[in-house]
Amino acid sequence: MSDLPLVTIVTPVLDGARFIGDNLASVRGQDHPRIEHIVVDGGSTDGTLDLLRRAEGIVWTSEPDGGMYDAIGRGLRRARGEIVAYQNADDRYLVPDAVSAVAGYFREHPAVDVVYGDFRFIAEDGSPLARRPWRVAPFDPRALLRANFIPPQSTFLRRRVIDQGLLPDATLQYPGDWDWYIRLAQAGKVFAHLDRVLSEFRLHARSKTRTIGWPTKLREWRRVCRRNGTSYAAVLWHGVLWVPLRRRLGLS
Repeated sequence: MSDLPLVTIVTPVLDGARFIGDNLASVRGQDHPRIEHIVVDGGSTDGTLDLLRRAEGIVWTSEPDGGMYDAIGRGLRRARGEIVAYQNADDRYLVPDAVSAVAGYFREHPAVDVVYGDFRFIAEDGSPLARRPWRVAPFDPRALLRANFIPPQSTFLRRRVIDQGLLPDATLQYPGDWDWYIRLAQAGKVFAHLDRVLSEFRLHARSKTRTIGWPTKLREWRRVCRRNGTSYAAVLWHGVLWVPLRRRLGLS
């Protein structure tokens, strides 16, 4: 067991009592024997802290933060694992060997810095929203400049990435994952797609996906484009026109 890597999972949460139990159970149920689970709470008042106090096998803190990506960064800086990931409080790992599958992939591919797998959408009550999981595309740095196709809830990184100071931008509220992955790719980090369904992404009324308004999205998309030298027009075409059209046609 001692030769297996320690894997750190960071979970940011704010008033997540309704769903965080599923998240904790999905991490606790992993068959990889060496997992560090760090929960970074932003000052919850809904009963989340009571759940954290009773939970076994976690390390947690609770204090005000600057938002989700600030909390993630705080957790990643505390992480001791050779492999790190983050899993939002309302999402969960689907299979008990998600972490061990990723650890095995990293072991067999020492040059790879970032591994991401597939996922499926679930409803508020945890039931699947589609018969088939979402199959993610192989890594394409040009496609990444248009939109983020890498699911953060199914993504793992080597610790060396964090040690080099490559962390999410704590000031972003919406496209922090996309910005982070672009910067990693531009820094020469090697991405790989693992053809396995690893996690579930929950859609509900209070999720950031549904509560962040268009003014914030547009402002932050423009900021990410300027920083990383990508086309704001292409991003708008994809995010404002193409994605909604695909959904209306039942293609995604």
